[in-house]
Amino acid sequence: MNPKLSIITINYNNALGLQKTIESVAKQQFKDFEFLIIDGGSTDTSLGIIDKHAPEITHWISEPDTGIYNAMNKGIRASKGEYLLFLNSGDVLISKNAIQDFIEHPLFDGEIIYGDYRFENGEKRYPDVLPPDYFMKTSLPHQSTFFKRELFDRLGLYDETYKIGADRAFYVKCQVSGNVKFQHIPYFLTLFDLSGLSNNQDFLQRKKVEDIRLLKEGYGEKYAIYREHLERERLQKEAERNSIRGILKRISKRIGKLWKPRS
Repeated sequence: MNPKLSIITINYNNALGLQKTIESVAKQQFKDFEFLIIDGGSTDTSLGIIDKHAPEITHWISEPDTGIYNAMNKGIRASKGEYLLFLNSGDVLISKNAIQDFIEHPLFDGEIIYGDYRFENGEKRYPDVLPPDYFMKTSLPHQSTFFKRELFDRLGLYDETYKIGADRAFYVKCQVSGNVKFQHIPYFLTLFDLSGLSNNQDFLQRKKVEDIRLLKEGYGEKYAIYREHLERERLQKEAERNSIRGILKRISKRIGKLWKPRS
């Protein structure tokens, strides 16, 4: 009998993050899962950590790959769970009860079931209902999302021509298909490792170019309609910000910060 869940962790030369992720998974009270590690041929101490935790790992490989989505696709092909969770090295589950709480939640139903997450200095909450143009603005957190395994059989694996946003492209494909149920569970499932995000200008420019391509390809003829709607929304917000009311609101906030008691 196949497990309820496959937890897939991809890693490349992030031994410290991998250690944290493995420990987080190993202490889960929920046990009906398999744990797969897809390593990209690390040259640091990652393989030693994998070897040390071998009894807690169902399947692992270490070999060169062509990027994170190539690694994720390897994990999908090797998985046997009803649902998949991509918990990359450095990301950790919020507590030892996280998986059990999530799966036993009364709202746990659907093919893409997404929760919320925390990070070092804050948290991110997601909407219960996703409007048709939701992914034009942003995406969902793969580290806090359960994907039904059969989705990848039905709609295909991650498109590896996208090196940065293949997960976003897959979300769009699922939403546009019209027959995939998205379900939000208001529960902080993971602590997200933000250190893996790049802020250099080259990365941001490549991401911008890739996002435009994946959104155009994903939404097709509706892309121009959604783009126009977002531009009207931007102009409206800008007008509100520059109105007398908006200016006074910003001034009030600044005064409030100046007079905020210091501890």
